[in-house]
Amino acid sequence: MSRRIIAAAAGTLAAAIAMTGCSSSGQTASSSSGSAGTATFGGTLTMDIPADEGCVDPQQNLGRTQLVIGRALADSLVWEDPSTGKFVPWLASSWTESPDGKAYTFTLRKNVTFSDGSALNAQTVKDNLDAIVALGAHAPVASSYLTTYTGATVVSPMTVRVSFSAPDPSFLQALSTPSMGILSDASTKRSQSKLCQGDFAGSGPFTLASYIQNASQTLTRRPGYNWAPAGLHGGGAYVDAVDVSVVPESSTRAGAVVSGQSDIEMEVQKADLPTLDAGEISIAAKPNPGLPQQLYVNPGRGPLTDPVVRQALEIAINRPLLVSATLNKYEKVATSALASTTPGYTDLKSYLAFDPAKAAQMLQQDGWVAGPGGIRVKNGQKLSLTLLYGTELYGFAVPLMELIQSEYKSIGVELTLDPQPLATANADWAQRNYELQLSGLTRGDPDVLRTAYYGESPALDKLLTQEATTVSTTQRMKVVAEAEKYILQQAFAIPINENTLPVAYASNVKNVTFTADSLLLLYNVSLAQ
Repeated sequence: MSRRIIAAAAGTLAAAIAMTGCSSSGQTASSSSGSAGTATFGGTLTMDIPADEGCVDPQQNLGRTQLVIGRALADSLVWEDPSTGKFVPWLASSWTESPDGKAYTFTLRKNVTFSDGSALNAQTVKDNLDAIVALGAHAPVASSYLTTYTGATVVSPMTVRVSFSAPDPSFLQALSTPSMGILSDASTKRSQSKLCQGDFAGSGPFTLASYIQNASQTLTRRPGYNWAPAGLHGGGAYVDAVDVSVVPESSTRAGAVVSGQSDIEMEVQKADLPTLDAGEISIAAKPNPGLPQQLYVNPGRGPLTDPVVRQALEIAINRPLLVSATLNKYEKVATSALASTTPGYTDLKSYLAFDPAKAAQMLQQDGWVAGPGGIRVKNGQKLSLTLLYGTELYGFAVPLMELIQSEYKSIGVELTLDPQPLATANADWAQRNYELQLSGLTRGDPDVLRTAYYGESPALDKLLTQEATTVSTTQRMKVVAEAEKYILQQAFAIPINENTLPVAYASNVKNVTFTADSLLLLYNVSLAQ
């Protein structure tokens, strides 16, 4: 699985990490323990989100906000406990791993049904895994979790064995994500486009009642739901329904929460904070594990084929300034190729120290000399680059990108911003038709490095393959550290900040909690009656 088929995702796409939350009124967001507290049943939750990916199938989604909705529609075989990081039963009641790490055998929970009335069984699991592989690039994250999958065997009606060509120590974590949510048998037979439009049935606590692309989604509480994992409240979701509206402007989303027009604003931005503070709106935030928000580098394009150019770009940006000047107070400066909340993280901030003088000197010694307008040239080639981003998801980051543009200009690099509709940006990304791209990727396992960087160089591929197949945790983390260091040494990525996309919510909203991979858990949210 190469990053050439990974599309742009907002803070996407989990370590056991504590949730932080606060507001100017001194309120504190609830813990991520799943405690119901004084929750009551009933009511319709209204939620504003910044963008719609044009697809509601959780197996195909990328962005964190849409995966919040996907988590409410489809359950997984296992659950990662946010407070302990341990994997506990969900749709699977138990499992065993083969001594060589190449097979997992799952015993399924009885009496689980999908919203189309069909029952969960071993064939359902096999069909889902096969369907994800068949979706391929349409399910870029989910399919990347199955690169060594050789098939599933129905051992008995409620027992399934999943096999791999090599050990897969990260498989349980992959299974716990919404990207690997289980859909009904009939759903796995439907076309990719029909699934995107919501023609599927999950076993989750909500069903999709309506979907109007780029406008709205409506979820309704599913009667009879009673198979949430241990640690969460029993029975069905608290709210009767969730009305989701696509509201691209963050200021409009913030104003709607303050005025009472909506209950929750997803993806709070820096400019929203004064409005929310004045309205005494609570804010909850949990840092994303996985890859930081960064400039993805295409080392096969233009000047970026030169490693010295990539390395100069890596140290020519002032990360603390970028974060403090353009991002919200919940973000922190990236210090490695992995976010600090990810297992295997190694502090490599020395590789990312701001040193524009050194960057300019490196370029000069490499033959990139000052040309017209102060932009460097070498052998007639101008040191000019483009930065691709999807407007619907990254419009908020324009000030950040403009500041990077200014910092690069100071060392003689011309950076042109290339805003594109999300669909176009995703297509360009898949075809590697870009030089730099702003994005991130959420996952609570260091194998996220393989998803993003496999295919960049034979030496890195060897490390990433070793990381993905090493059963010993101690040995695996040593390999992960080597891979992180190699990625920064070669400047295949230019990390900026660790993603934290806060949620703002009104006083009538209770039990705001997050999953281990930093997704708002709609199942737990309740409304004061």
